[in-house]
Amino acid sequence: MDYIEVSAKTIEEATSQATAQIESQGRVVTSVKVLEEPSKGFLGFGKKDALVRVYFEEGTAEHIAVAEKVVPVVEIITETTVDTVETVETEIPVVVEDGITKAEQDFIADTGKEFLLGMFGKMGLSVQIEKLTTKDKITFQVHGEDLGILIGKHGQTLDAIQYLTNLVANKEVHRRCQIVVDVENYRSRREETLIQLAHRLGAKVRRTRQKIALEPMNAFERKIIHVALQNEKHIKTDSEGQEPYRHIVIYYKR
Repeated sequence: MDYIEVSAKTIEEATSQATAQIESQGRVVTSVKVLEEPSKGFLGFGKKDALVRVYFEEGTAEHIAVAEKVVPVVEIITETTVDTVETVETEIPVVVEDGITKAEQDFIADTGKEFLLGMFGKMGLSVQIEKLTTKDKITFQVHGEDLGILIGKHGQTLDAIQYLTNLVANKEVHRRCQIVVDVENYRSRREETLIQLAHRLGAKVRRTRQKIALEPMNAFERKIIHVALQNEKHIKTDSEGQEPYRHIVIYYKR
């Protein structure tokens, strides 16, 4: 059976366009299969149009008259694209150090994971989520192919995802537990890069005795720079400016 495939913002629009194209050629629509449902995505990512496959037959006047009375059968194909894998790094005591109970921490972890799964599902991403828990922190390590879209420039998108996850997961509990969201160990790799950058620029300031202003960074990354240079002789670091343009300046100190 012959068919054409058409994409549009909605299933109805795609079906209508395909039907009009087929009928304009004197053919008869027999059935419609939805290959992809439309998705609005999340945070502007993963937006997809609907894709339909419309089957048809060569028509005669008699066939066309009959077809006008028949509603095409629409078959929808859906796939589950999000998988999860959980591992626990440490055994959590019944009551952890800050007073939050294991049950509360489990609730926060489950809520955070559910939020991430829903987000990634809307973005059409296939991922595995590894959960690591300690007494004062929950870390979700996300694994998969082509996940750079979740990181963004210098981790800005990843920071936004982490912020939203903490907001949602800690909303229904009295005591909070920090959630860290990472993608393919990006945060540890970024930390190593920043430490190397700090030492290189610190050596340059020591040599030239001229201050150097770095590009804007979030509080976590600024702390990495401060700590990396805190014991360097003749080097001083300060944070200057207002968010989101707050940045570090490295000075020569006599």
